Amino acid sequence: MKDDQFNLLNSLINDEKGQDSAELILIIGGIIVIILVVVSMYKSYLSDLGTEIGSNEMNSLNSSFSDIASRFE
Repeated sequence: MKDDQFNLLNSLINDEKGQDSAELILIIGGIIVIILVVVSMYKSYLSDLGTEIGSNEMNSLNSSFSDIASRFE
């Protein structure tokens, strides 16, 4: 009986069938965590950049409308 328990324990310790999958899952999880941290750090920068781009486009559009309006005066 003791040999059977020892053999079962030994086979469980030496079983490496799921090791590759577990390592791949950990690597992918680590990459996802790094991406989330970077995105959260640059969130305010990216939102300000979007506002600035939108503001520049609006200023350009407003000046174009002003030029057109001045021609009709």
